[in-house]
Amino acid sequence: MQPTRLLAAAALALAAVAPQAGATPLNTAFGGGNFADTPLTGTRAVDRPELAGLVLADVDKAFTVGGISGVVQNRVVRETSTGTLDFYWRIILDPTTSANGVSALRVIDFGVDNLTDADYRIDGLGDVDPTIARLFNPAAYPTGALNFIFGDPVGNGDGSQFFFLHTGAHQYAETAAYDLLDASGTLSGIYSTFAPAVPEPSSTALFALGALTLFGLRRRAAASRT
Repeated sequence: MQPTRLLAAAALALAAVAPQAGATPLNTAFGGGNFADTPLTGTRAVDRPELAGLVLADVDKAFTVGGISGVVQNRVVRETSTGTLDFYWRIILDPTTSANGVSALRVIDFGVDNLTDADYRIDGLGDVDPTIARLFNPAAYPTGALNFIFGDPVGNGDGSQFFFLHTGAHQYAETAAYDLLDASGTLSGIYSTFAPAVPEPSSTALFALGALTLFGLRRRAAASRT
């Protein structure tokens, strides 16, 4: 892992400000509309010790939207205490980009059942925080979508704080996506990212399935001879 990545991983474990709330369950009271908003207050490892863990994947992806350019840092962390996975993102703008700024990042195709707990880290890198998690109504977006919205856009040379989705998943794959919205309302293209993966069938389960299939074929063959 590069030195900057080691510093970023270490920074996620630091405690630097006043205690914050624990888990932030997402509001699901859509009231017949397409969205439900949840205010985000930020959290630290000292307040949510389960978030501490091992970085499994850490990938920077370049993006452009309008006149803005930068990278999105895509990270997967396996919690030490539970073995489950948390999914992090961080926006970092180029110093010479335009002044509009990025006002939102939308995660797409993450799985509705995995969109239950979102927040951002105030004990890591970055200085611009998302203030709202906007959950899309699964009646209209059945594959699961969520917007992280910034009260103040991520501007020239800025870096957002790490924002995340806490999940109960144990496996991951690059099956989700995200896009970005600039402050003038321009939407970026779509970029791939990590999400919880459906577990592959175990060898025992596959063997049992094969045995049941063979048993069924033999019964059908015997019945056809009587």
